[in-house]
Amino acid sequence: MNEKKKILVVEDEAPLRRIVKDFLQSEGDLEVLEAEDGTTALEIIRKDMPDLVLLDIVMPIMDGVAVAKKMNEEHLTDRTKIMFLTNSSDLSMISLVSSPAVVGYFIKSNIDLRELLEGIRKVLSP
Repeated sequence: MNEKKKILVVEDEAPLRRIVKDFLQSEGDLEVLEAEDGTTALEIIRKDMPDLVLLDIVMPIMDGVAVAKKMNEEHLTDRTKIMFLTNSSDLSMISLVSSPAVVGYFIKSNIDLRELLEGIRKVLSP
């Protein structure tokens, strides 16, 4: 049996974080971790090395762009891909992170969990 793929959901809005986590976990072949801020996310990434991080951009303590840059600096993106979650229609912040590990983004206000899952499956497929 294949090992479950690990996803880290980094979102400061607890209800949305739980909805995404519960939905993805219900698929059965994904192990879903969660973090409410960038600092906690980095600790989890260093320890658990998820395959993919769903990363909110605007968060307290450390925003998603800073997390992605730190991941690049520490070569954590060698194994872990990043998909941004944002409510902003200004996607210029994403362009501040130059990394092949950034594989896409989803607008949270329009999020369709099935589309999110489909995007995740494409990124994680061999």
